Formats: sequence, structure tokens, C-alpha cells
Amino acid sequence: MKPSLEWSQRLLRKGVLVKETYEVFAGWDDKLTESQNLKAMLSGRFSTAGWEREVESTLLRRFRHLEFLRPLIALAKSGMSLADWRDCLRLWIGATEQPFHDFAIAWLFAEHEKGRYQIRTEDVRAFFEKVALTRGPKAKPFSDYAKLRGARDLLRMAAELGMLTGSGPVKTFASIAMSDDVVMFYAHMIADFEGNSSKMPGSKLWRLAFMAQPDVHLALLRLHQFRRLNYEIAGNIVQVGLPYKSALECAERVAA
Repeated sequence: MKPSLEWSQRLLRKGVLVKETYEVFAGWDDKLTESQNLKAMLSGRFSTAGWEREVESTLLRRFRHLEFLRPLIALAKSGMSLADWRDCLRLWIGATEQPFHDFAIAWLFAEHEKGRYQIRTEDVRAFFEKVALTRGPKAKPFSDYAKLRGARDLLRMAAELGMLTGSGPVKTFASIAMSDDVVMFYAHMIADFEGNSSKMPGSKLWRLAFMAQPDVHLALLRLHQFRRLNYEIAGNIVQVGLPYKSALECAERVAA
């Protein structure tokens, strides 16, 4: 499974909707369609019918590759805590949604490595202007206000996904501490995304948890010591053995 990066103004503008997505997945019924599942779980819970329609439309857009989201459904249905599940959702969104992918993996990770403490919307504006050019020459240019709003939306998404903290215009970096179950899930889903378990330890997708290569090494070594996977290094040779054949199987076993 390769991540299919797609730019969506709706997903950027409306945000992550972590709790709503978790609740929909926790009550997911395979006998129903995506729209029917959303209606069953979300109908009548919002202050206005207009916002309810916006939430449903946004989640339907995010569910465009539903079969690939099966691992997240399994984790939610198992009762995984919302905090842990949000860490797993962050991996999916960071691997498949643009411009959050480039923002989190490139810009935000680099600033974290530099030891930066605070970030404001204006700090991100130049990045947003640059990444907006990747939409192609036929895309409608953003106005100055839209660029500022796009930068603000990126910061808000990062906060909703636990990478930043702060509800005002100034955000600070959060400390991400993932449970062993979540790290196991990352290892399997990243292996799925990369198409090869041997590429998993060096994947940039670990940056979505602010994990540089030494951090990944220590996390995998810990799981190896607890016999949850096989991770051996001899010089430049890295051997990885994952216990499950896919992220879905991992999610189902973790949930059991």
C-alpha cells in the first residue's frame, strides 16, 4: 500500500475532527454504507443542520479510501483510548493528505529538531505559499488572506493531532509519547506504506511522531527486547521481522 497524496481544501479547512471520526469508527457497521454509518452516529448531535452536513461531507472525503482505513476502524471498535487512536490517525493523515504531509514531515519536524519553542501563523505563511505551488499551474492562486488562513489551518491540524499545543495564535511543540501498541501499529502501517518492512526503520513517516532515526532505533530495539518484533543490526545491515503481515492484522491482534 503506497500513500496517495491528495490536496483537499475541504480537509485542510475543516480540520481533523478526531472525536467525530473515532466515534463513527467505533460504531462502524459493515452492513451500512459510509453515508449511512455517518448518519447513524452523527445525526442530531450538532447545534445546526448546516454544520452536521459539513462534518458528514468532510468525513466522506476523508473516507475516500475506506479499505485502507480498516486498521483504524478495528482499533476504534476495540476500545483503544482516544489519545492513542489519535496518534494512529495522525500517521494516516500525514501519509495521505497534502499540504499537511509536507508541513509535518518537512517544515515542522525541522523546526522541532532545531529546538524551536513557539510558532505563529505568520511563521508558516512562507511555507504555505511554497507548497501551494505544487498543486499545478491550473490551480487557482490563493489570495493573501487565503494564504494566511491556510497557514493557520495547518497549525490547527497539528494541534488537533497532538503535535502542537495551545488554543490561541501562538502554538508550542508538544511532547509525543506513544505507547508500545501504537509504535507496533506505526511499524506495520509504515511498512505497508513503504511496501517493504526493510524500508520501515528509515521512513520519514516516523517524523509524524517527531522521531528521528536514533529515536526509531531505540523504539524498535525496545520492542525487540520485549519480543514483540525482530530488529537486528550488524554494521550497515538491518534485519526487521514483523509478526503480522499487515497493519490490519496488527490492529486486530492489538485489539484482541
